[in-house]
Amino acid sequence: MKNFQEVISQARAQGPVRVAVAQAADPEVLTAIIEAKKVGIAEGVLVGDPKGISDLLADLNEDPTTYTIVQATSSDDCAKQAVALVNSGEADVLMKGLLQTATFLRPVLDKEKGLRTGRLISHASVFEWTGKEKLLIVTDCAINITPDLQQKKSILENGIQLAQALGIETPCVAVICALELVNPDMPETLDAAALAKMADRGEIKNAVVDGPLAFDNAVSEEAAAHKGIASPVAGKVDILLMPDMKTGNVIHKSFVHCAHFKGAAVVIGARAPLIATSRSDSADTKLNSLAVANLLAHYLKK
Repeated sequence: MKNFQEVISQARAQGPVRVAVAQAADPEVLTAIIEAKKVGIAEGVLVGDPKGISDLLADLNEDPTTYTIVQATSSDDCAKQAVALVNSGEADVLMKGLLQTATFLRPVLDKEKGLRTGRLISHASVFEWTGKEKLLIVTDCAINITPDLQQKKSILENGIQLAQALGIETPCVAVICALELVNPDMPETLDAAALAKMADRGEIKNAVVDGPLAFDNAVSEEAAAHKGIASPVAGKVDILLMPDMKTGNVIHKSFVHCAHFKGAAVVIGARAPLIATSRSDSADTKLNSLAVANLLAHYLKK
């Protein structure tokens, strides 16, 4: 798949998923759910204040009686009830509405009633890279602040799973650092080299991994050649593995606000895909995220 239109088409072909939306009384979220329903990729189970949700649906020219609405009294209650819907099998995907990410994730991480699997939960952004006519995954941009080597391995394995759900069987991975040389004064370069060696030895499967690589060498074969860097992923990269969350967050927002890349975002590692897009993200970004989550949900059931 090269763009989000193809992602949406593939999601439609696989059939709609049920999406539990926590605190659904948000115009942008509901606009995305309405469009997802129209194109046949998702059905919303809307959790929150029934009157507020119904009024917004009516304002958007939708009949509220055609939607499943679950009453909840607070943001915490919305998140708990949405998680319960996934646990009971009444929903396949969990989506954040008008509430804080911490509130959304708290019941997900609950040891008794949450959606833990024993795997690390991580965030991944997906961008439509028009210059290369492909999709590009950036991870982690929002959850793991300063991951250690083992956590980076887990984040990468989550990213590989997402890539495969998007039809990229053996993704090329660049482990991003400030430079392409191993420098003991920069621990992230040691982690990058270790991850590349893990992939060489089969500890990380189904991916071609190289690092450390600076951003320019990862995305441009010409830049790598100019620096004399022979890399199997330079200019062919499918996944950019970030050294930490702050770097990932800056890259994500630069792609969105400066490069104007079309994007999506999912959280991986729980029993179901999570959509925790920013409250400032557009309805189109939320729709793209629903399409990506659809493919991931179907992939996880295989």
